[in-house]
Amino acid sequence: MANKNEIRHETFPVTGMMCAVCAGTVSKAISGCPGVMTADVNFATNSATIDWNPDLTSPRVIAEAVKGAGYEMIVSESEEQAVKEKEEHEEAAYKEMKRKVILAWVITVPLSVLCMSHIHFAAEAWIYMSLTLVVMLYCGNGFYLRGLKALRAKSPTMDSLVAISTAVSFIFSVFNTIFPEVLTSRDISAELYYEGAAMIIAFVLTGKLLELCSRHSTGMAIKALMGMQPDEALLELPDGKTRTVPVSQISIDDTLIVRQGDRVPVDGYVTGGNASVDESMLTGESIGVEKETGDAVSAGTIVNAGSIRVKAVKVGSQTELSRIIRAVKEAQGSKAPVQKLVDKVAAVFVPSIMAIALVTLLIWTTLGKDYLPVGLVCAVSVLVIACPCALGLATPMAVMVGIGRGARSGILVKDATALELLAKVDTLLIDKTGTLTEGKPELREIIWDSSANDTALRRLILSSVHGAENESIHPLAGAIASGIRKQDIEPARPESYEYIPGFGIKCRSNGMNMEIGPASLSDKSEDMGFRNKIDDLLGQGAGVVVAVCNCKPVVAFAVEDEIRVDAVLAVKELMSAGINVELLTGDRQATARHIAGKAGITAVTAETLPSMKQQRVEELQKEGHVVAMAGDGINDSQALAAADVSVAMGGGSDIAIDVAKITLVGGRLASLPEAVRLAKSTLRIIRENLFWAFIYNIIGIPLAAGALYKTGFLLSPMFASAAMALSSLCVVANSLRLNRVKLK
Repeated sequence: MANKNEIRHETFPVTGMMCAVCAGTVSKAISGCPGVMTADVNFATNSATIDWNPDLTSPRVIAEAVKGAGYEMIVSESEEQAVKEKEEHEEAAYKEMKRKVILAWVITVPLSVLCMSHIHFAAEAWIYMSLTLVVMLYCGNGFYLRGLKALRAKSPTMDSLVAISTAVSFIFSVFNTIFPEVLTSRDISAELYYEGAAMIIAFVLTGKLLELCSRHSTGMAIKALMGMQPDEALLELPDGKTRTVPVSQISIDDTLIVRQGDRVPVDGYVTGGNASVDESMLTGESIGVEKETGDAVSAGTIVNAGSIRVKAVKVGSQTELSRIIRAVKEAQGSKAPVQKLVDKVAAVFVPSIMAIALVTLLIWTTLGKDYLPVGLVCAVSVLVIACPCALGLATPMAVMVGIGRGARSGILVKDATALELLAKVDTLLIDKTGTLTEGKPELREIIWDSSANDTALRRLILSSVHGAENESIHPLAGAIASGIRKQDIEPARPESYEYIPGFGIKCRSNGMNMEIGPASLSDKSEDMGFRNKIDDLLGQGAGVVVAVCNCKPVVAFAVEDEIRVDAVLAVKELMSAGINVELLTGDRQATARHIAGKAGITAVTAETLPSMKQQRVEELQKEGHVVAMAGDGINDSQALAAADVSVAMGGGSDIAIDVAKITLVGGRLASLPEAVRLAKSTLRIIRENLFWAFIYNIIGIPLAAGALYKTGFLLSPMFASAAMALSSLCVVANSLRLNRVKLK
């Protein structure tokens, strides 16, 4: 077996597929290539996601195998080129199909009118035959080419059904045109079904044309995201002049000028100017964010007002926007668990329908020679009406639209499985820092011991603490240093410095011996008011750091990480939806319960190590719960990996985002209830699609087989083909309803 590091993973556009069975045929062709590990072909997205060993095969070899099966896999030098070729191919295919549909109806309408009105004229049958041949051999040639290839490969598809049904109708009509006496001598009517064959092709082509138009709308999410990437940027040259250049020519560390109305072309940070930037593509919030020197900006965001200079940090395919586009493409091509059952059904669907059609013909003909024409009509109708398209589109079309809808709202779903499971989640575990809170601790209060009552001494102590905290890596150090800086107190550089893990800092500064560490250092104070105030702050969940000067506690710093306003609303909505929410954090019990109380969460598990977080997830799963975990840090990655659905906050650690199945791009927990609503809506649409696809065939096949013939009702092949086209359109239209779902 190949080394894991040698396996390549890529998604390629595939053209020519007409139904889910076609996707199965392509998958079989790809899987048959030596070196291919997995092949996931999606009919809805017209794509194939392949894992292969480059030492044993190549995309070109795989593409040849796909071509041999009657389809085309587009292999290009770059992703952009592949997308361009696919769009060009789809545009050409659409135009060609449109021409064929128009010609098919131009011929079929008068042909049907003449046949049904029983207007007779010289050589009428031969004229009907010639007109039908044009429709079959030009307008419907694809059905025969692909259908016969599929039959030879023993993997019949929808094309095979159309090819067989129209060919049977046509051949039977030709036989009756040339040898009418064979049947009439046996008192059997020598019926002609030329208009039926032509009408089937016209209806099926029309359905496919309308389906192409509808499916074009399902890909609008990707197109909208790609449209956020500007083509050009204003590059600042070393001499201070500017030049407009293609975005593809921008390099890391280049400086760009982004003016009002322009999209930011790269990920980077502001080096000059200030502006209001619309970041709704990332956060979902339309309110502009003020940007000034030092602030980060992302590719695709829009400068609403002002102008900024931006230094490029990530360019091209490295930007967050490009990552989102790739992730959405891959997610839209993934399959939900329910699709596995559908794929199994689709694999045996067409052969089963062919068997049903044959049995239908045999049953009718055994009833008597007069029933041969009825049996033929019924067999053709069965072949035509039983289209696997609706069944094949039911799940992937809904998934594709749902994931695209989420991407436009800043909800990045990694695969269809996550979307399906999210709809079933009943328990949510939330990390505290950076998820429930801002993740940016701020100095809330400074408390002085009564022994330090001199103003000059206080400023000296603060200067020493400022300098010491600047050297520290403790998560609260930055908040303390920033808070002191706001009081216009300059930091004093320590004369000596020692950081002690688990305790804090020991240093000498401004001629004083300093200890800066946990709240327990206040126990040495004789000021009970000072100590009681610290106890109160600890009870309120604040982090407290105490400074000792020459062995005497002199000052305490209360630091608090503010809870996100949107998080409180999100928790309330999730609980209203019947989801149990639990706070899971490594922080102190008092702090955790204080924050949980503010958020309205009653279940709290605090003081946990990363492995303990994972254990808590597994405990709940053993109890039968479907568990989601929301976090943003490296310490959350184990629990995220173990959860049924993992949710990462955008802006969190790369590890958390890589592990997570769902990323809230804007870092807003308020997006999580929106994601749950989207997941439930998508699952509902999938169920509706599958219901209608199955019920359509359950009702349609018996009707086509002539179940109601004795009542005077017989479903003709032309109406069967219209019904078949309508079934696929209903599934696509129902899936597109997800674009109108209100998430907020």
